[in-house]
Amino acid sequence: MRFAAMQDPCDDWLVCDLVFDIPAEMDGRPLIGLTRGEAEQLADLANSGLGGHGGNSPIPFASVA
Repeated sequence: MRFAAMQDPCDDWLVCDLVFDIPAEMDGRPLIGLTRGEAEQLADLANSGLGGHGGNSPIPFASVA
């Protein structure tokens, strides 16, 4: 299991890439600010490998801090 739904300190939910310990992104958008249901569904999809390599699969989100 590489991706997990997690609650942030502001009570929003995100999908975390556990390998890199950063939020994941899909279609160029970070998977943050989600509801619990959305985060759990997206994490399940990512872990099952749905979406393939065609731009729909979650990839690590690199912050520019």
